[in-house]
Amino acid sequence: MQQYSYVTYEHPLPKVIPTDKLVEQWAKLSFPYGNSEIRRWFFEGIKVNHTKNLFHDQFHFEKENADNVVSLSFNLKGTYDIYQNGQAYKVKPGQHNIVHSKGHSNTFQNLELEGESFIIELEPEAFYRIAMNGNDVLKKFLESMQRNEPAVLSPTSLFIHPDLQQAIQAFLNCPFTGNMKRLFMLSKTIEILVLQAEAYDRMVKAEKPYATREDDKEKLTYAKRYVEENLRRPPTLSELAKIIGVNEYKLKRGFKELFQTTVFGHLSDYRLDLARQQLSDTSKSIGEIAVELGYSSSQHFSTAFRKKYGLSPKNYRQL
Repeated sequence: MQQYSYVTYEHPLPKVIPTDKLVEQWAKLSFPYGNSEIRRWFFEGIKVNHTKNLFHDQFHFEKENADNVVSLSFNLKGTYDIYQNGQAYKVKPGQHNIVHSKGHSNTFQNLELEGESFIIELEPEAFYRIAMNGNDVLKKFLESMQRNEPAVLSPTSLFIHPDLQQAIQAFLNCPFTGNMKRLFMLSKTIEILVLQAEAYDRMVKAEKPYATREDDKEKLTYAKRYVEENLRRPPTLSELAKIIGVNEYKLKRGFKELFQTTVFGHLSDYRLDLARQQLSDTSKSIGEIAVELGYSSSQHFSTAFRKKYGLSPKNYRQL
């Protein structure tokens, strides 16, 4: 197996001078191991990277991070094995964490040919400003930073709940421009940090977490992906339970505890997120979007969209 230096996040985009204004960059790059599409934003001591990778094969990569930043990391797609300090960790799609470790390095291997990540990097001063009045979870994180110790939100990565998915998609599909866009992205950064801290807090305080076994988590995560991939003809709960190999009660209870929503609540949110993206990024008619996303009629789609976003699909597209 070949080995290349990991350079995906050290791509040759122009260096950015710190500024109070929003700076945006975009690039499509080719490397020996595959192709990357990268979007990047800078504002108020914050750097945000959204990266999509298409790998030619499975490779080992050497990654070194000399930056002193707090990373809010979201693995949206792809599975990786990470090797650091003599230990191996598996990172799966739909997981997130917050870490601060100056000058760390690791080796990792992509186990799938497609990957997507969303990472918010905050300079320590920016993180202090935002987190200093947060909950006990964030205060404990800050205390570790102040002692110059590596800090991590959760010993094991957390699953990305629908509220976090919505906040990330809202960031990536911001409808504003100029200074309003900078303010919107700053507000979403704060929201994402708060939701991550609350997600860990909920997990710790859960009296009897149900989906603790790794095989249960994998089955329920597969159930989530299955309904997303079959949104035009979603299975019934009974059918989905048979597909993943659990009983219907375990599916309903485990899904709710793991993802903080029901199976069909997640399906509804996922459909509407896709609809919002297509209204912004495509010229498809409202009827075409409704059919593609599995709604029984345009009226049903419009009613659901208005209930969630407060605007009809037509008015949202005109923003």
